[in-house]
Amino acid sequence: MKFKLLVVDDEKNIREGLAAALQLEGHDVVVAADGDEAYKRFQKGDIDLVITDLRMPGLSGEELLRKINTESPGVPVIVLTGHGTVENAVDAMRNGAYDFLTKPLNLDRLSLLVKRALQNRELVLQHRRLEEELEHNRTFEMFIGNSPAMRKIFDTIRQVAPTKASVLITGESGVGKELVANAIHELSPRKNKPLIKVHCAALAATLLESELFGHEKGAFTGAVGRKRGRFELAHEGTLFLDEIGEIDQNVQIKILRVLQEKKFERVGGEETLEVDVRIVAATNRDLKAEIEKGTFREDLYYRLNVVNIHVPALRERKEDIPLLATAFLKEFAKENNKQIDGIDPRARTALYGYDWPGNVRELRNCMESAVVLAKGSVITLDDLPPTVRKSSESTSIHIPLGIPLEEAEKIIIRETLSAYKGNKSKTAEVLGIGRKTLHRKLAEWGDISGDEAED
Repeated sequence: MKFKLLVVDDEKNIREGLAAALQLEGHDVVVAADGDEAYKRFQKGDIDLVITDLRMPGLSGEELLRKINTESPGVPVIVLTGHGTVENAVDAMRNGAYDFLTKPLNLDRLSLLVKRALQNRELVLQHRRLEEELEHNRTFEMFIGNSPAMRKIFDTIRQVAPTKASVLITGESGVGKELVANAIHELSPRKNKPLIKVHCAALAATLLESELFGHEKGAFTGAVGRKRGRFELAHEGTLFLDEIGEIDQNVQIKILRVLQEKKFERVGGEETLEVDVRIVAATNRDLKAEIEKGTFREDLYYRLNVVNIHVPALRERKEDIPLLATAFLKEFAKENNKQIDGIDPRARTALYGYDWPGNVRELRNCMESAVVLAKGSVITLDDLPPTVRKSSESTSIHIPLGIPLEEAEKIIIRETLSAYKGNKSKTAEVLGIGRKTLHRKLAEWGDISGDEAED
């Protein structure tokens, strides 16, 4: 990414000399002769960093700093000052300046300050872009993804939601199957009716039967009164049966009857009740294998599996990790009243490199822990759990099948750079590419790091 810098000084030789030095480092530079001209130029909205003298006629550097911090607090400002006005520079730091330099200027020191300020600026911009993308892709609450697999799921949900068809959601634990069920209900004509959820694995067979169908007073020990079941409560709405593969065969038969006839009786009752319920079920089991073993009814499987939506594991759609991590970061930063501006490159590489056996649920827990433990305004590698940090030490790189070539290149470069602790010279050598090529790619992606580690 190419940044635009604004240099402000009433001394022509200084502003033009600084502009020339910064342009040699690849920056786009504009100049202003005083604070008023600088403020008008800044209001165009494309400035990434400001370098300004403090003492100028008209609008002073201090006043310019205050205006910039008020209107665009994410834009870093480096102030320049003579030896006699260092106290003013310290005051400017208190008022939000990124740093200050005394005249005559040390250009090497200025170059380092600019690099570091722009690294922070890029983190802020990248975080902002991810948040904007997150909002754009937030078709369903907290059901996030922009990978081809997730876009296909979104399309399927939109197609199936308006219908009455039963849906079977499959996938590993923690991938977000319940969120798919929520989305189907919210986009259906039944959205103003109940969405009733039953976690089948949490209940014994006898309790599950009563939970689903209700019971009459005296039906069994402890049945002190009539209880309406989940099917009754979900009338004209949606019933979500989570972990359907865990239910007893006797209960399977009763569910099959409701699907076929839309009728049932409460446990211990004789009255036949009719219901209009849309069934959405989910499982992390291979139900076809369960049918072969005789633990799951084939006829029920085909009744449930009118439409199948398979949610892939997070390791199979790693391109969704930045969006998910940003969403969770935002959620937990707000919950913990902390200012978190983004995730640094080494931490991002570790998030990419880890296989996430616990899927999205594990990533969510990881980001909550990172936000709580973060000492600064950026999530670093040290803030991540040990199991995730370890992934950045691996000598192998995992590239998901079917990932776009550009994304694969990013993963290879980021993980190699992380393995060599940010040393760009060594990374370029190992990958067999020119150092300038590596620098250009990292700048385009916003992954500017490891300056101290370079030769």
